[in-house]
Amino acid sequence: MNKVGILFVVVGLMFSCTNVKESKEYKNLESQRDSLLALSSTSSTELAEMMAVISDVEANFGRIREAEKYLSTESTTSGEMNKNTKTHVEDNFKMISEILQKNKAQLAELNKKYAGSSSQVATLKNTIERLNKEMQERANRLSELQEELAKRDKTINQLSSNLSQLSEQSETQSTTIRQQDKALHTAYYVFGTSKELKDQKILLGRFLKSTKVLEGTFNKDYFLKIDIREVTEIPLYAKKAKVWSNHPDGTYEFIRGDGNNITFHITDTQRFWSLSKYLIIEVN
Repeated sequence: MNKVGILFVVVGLMFSCTNVKESKEYKNLESQRDSLLALSSTSSTELAEMMAVISDVEANFGRIREAEKYLSTESTTSGEMNKNTKTHVEDNFKMISEILQKNKAQLAELNKKYAGSSSQVATLKNTIERLNKEMQERANRLSELQEELAKRDKTINQLSSNLSQLSEQSETQSTTIRQQDKALHTAYYVFGTSKELKDQKILLGRFLKSTKVLEGTFNKDYFLKIDIREVTEIPLYAKKAKVWSNHPDGTYEFIRGDGNNITFHITDTQRFWSLSKYLIIEVN
């Protein structure tokens, strides 16, 4: 049973008890239930929007493939093309170029929705990557067809400049998406003694005053960059440690190993990095 279902059952049971609706526990459970319902609704809306874009992009790729079949047939037909055939060929090239431009814009929007998704719908990652791969393949195939048809009729050569521009834009699109995906999964961490962290303006603490994190002024160059999909454990080479950065409870733990030294272990990657992409650990 999911979290929302469990909360409904618990709240229902508490409701059956005398005067329990005024209790602190009942109100806390009711608040958690409402929060989870709102998150579930938001995730469903995000998923529906992305699925609609995916459906449209795939339908457009279907139209391109049909046009490619016609152009491929014409590229193997002997003899000079008549005026009507030339017009039809040019119209098909124009249609494919326009659809690829539209798909490029839709894929950019899809990637933006995926990167900004509160639930980060990981199940769509492979689909998005497949569509971007097909985008590049269709642009490459269009280039091949242009070359084949140019061999039998010089009038097709006028399309080459537009085609080169489209291929360049497609490559730029793919590069941008790769960079955005990398940034989405990049985080930073640092660990050190209290003195080391204060020297780097990461922590601030004075005698008889509480220690705090200087989020706006700390030396970011002192941090190590990681891919959160690959790094879930950080050896600390110390016997004691404390996390100063802001991360949800229950998403990490300290594991004691050889020599009584501890290792920092992230147990829930997505939730752990949801509040901050900077991890600060004091060791001693």
